[in-house]
Amino acid sequence: MTPRHPTLAATVRTRVKPSAVWQVYERMDWSTFNRNISSVKATKVLSLGLTFEISTTKPSFSGSTFIESCFKDQNSNGIIVYSLNFNPLASMTSTFKLETVKGGETEITHGVRYDGMLKRLYEGSVEEGELRESVEEIIRQAEELEKASNNVKRPMDGGDQTK
Repeated sequence: MTPRHPTLAATVRTRVKPSAVWQVYERMDWSTFNRNISSVKATKVLSLGLTFEISTTKPSFSGSTFIESCFKDQNSNGIIVYSLNFNPLASMTSTFKLETVKGGETEITHGVRYDGMLKRLYEGSVEEGELRESVEEIIRQAEELEKASNNVKRPMDGGDQTK
């Protein structure tokens, strides 16, 4: 299945490594970086076809969905796509995309797309500012992971492993 392009998105460039951002995504604790998500429950690792439970506040949804697209290349560029089917006539597709751009920066995009005959009832539930906040928060969490991994010295360096 080819992912549908978001109609509303926020993109931020950062120096944080894409691999650190993937670590945050792979925890499947998306409510920590997206305030519109109340909870995510998955019993397996993030992968194509993964079925998981999700509850959202804006727009209101609680139920099961699955990862429609999940791809990560050797440089940790990639995409995650899932959809929430509100009813037979309306759905919202969410996209998380990572791309390394010129200068070695990481471009992170979070986007949404509404589809279906009743999509107008849901459009505007998620705003661009909220998408930008989610990207900025995932960057903050990824920076913490990078900092923590840089503070651990290797035993052969003769240093303390827990510094």
